[in-house]
This record gives sequence, C-alpha cells and structure tokens, in this order.
Amino acid sequence: MKRSSASAWLSRLVVSTLALGAGVLACADKEPATPVTAPAPAETTPAAAPDETPSEPAAAPKPRKPFEVYNSCADVVIIAFAADPKAANVGKRTIAPSSAIEGIRNPDGNQTVWLFDANEEPLLKVEVTRGMKRVEIGKSCRTLDAR
Repeated sequence: MKRSSASAWLSRLVVSTLALGAGVLACADKEPATPVTAPAPAETTPAAAPDETPSEPAAAPKPRKPFEVYNSCADVVIIAFAADPKAANVGKRTIAPSSAIEGIRNPDGNQTVWLFDANEEPLLKVEVTRGMKRVEIGKSCRTLDAR
C-alpha cells in the first residue's frame, strides 16, 4: 500500500511539474509588464483662436500604375524619366536587349521618357499619358513608340 501511495504522489508531482513548466513557457514569449509611472505634468499651450480651424493633412497622391518600357534594340540602351534630361538629379536607367523595365509615372499619371545615344546625350523623347501602358524602343535603337 505504501508503494501505491508513493507512486501516486510521484505521478502528481510529475504532472504538477509539467504543468508549471508549460505555464512558464507560455509566459516566456510575452513582454514584461512596464512599470507604471506618474504622468508627466502637462505643458500649457495657448488655445487656438475661435476663428482658426486646424488644417487637415493633405491627402497623399494616389500611386499610379507603372508602364512597361521594352527594348527591341540589339544593344543596351539608356533612358531617363524626367522633363529635363540634363538636370543633375536625373536617374538614368539601362535596359538590356529584348528586356523590359517598369516606367514610373508622375503623380498626375504622365511622364516624359528620354532615350540617350551611345555618348549619353539625349537623342529623343516621348510623352507618356495616363492611358498609355507601354513604351517600346525600336530595332534601330533610335525610335520610341508610346502606346
């Protein structure tokens, strides 16, 4: 009889130890509670005049769907998305033969795409409007077609 009570006691000890371990593991991934501190004294700010209304934040422009720029030319070509191709902040992009990149649009949905020659001088441009979905560089490497 002593043996069965001892084994029952041992079983309860194992079960309670496992339950305690499971509880510790369940709480292990939780963040520790942050101590409660007294709130900082509120600074006094002048109240807004009754005729002033707080300005609403400007709505962010809707992102426009990009257009495809495809290179049908047998050479690597250089293009830029900008109104002025000689501006200092113009980012030029290269396109490998028979490949495409995504063209970025202005917030109004339009964009100017410039094609450069081998000396990185502006060769020609095309105006992309909101309805257009593709710009293709011709096989001669000297034409741009926007559709």
